[in-house]
Amino acid sequence: PRIRYDKLMYLVWKSYLPASLCFIMFFLGVKLFLL
Repeated sequence: PRIRYDKLMYLVWKSYLPASLCFIMFFLGVKLFLL
């Protein structure tokens, strides 16, 4: 069966977006803490 690209992209964004947001918040927090 062929992979549905919209479903694949949806799963990728669903797993990738919260992780990237958490990483950005962590990076900003460290930056503010060091400053």
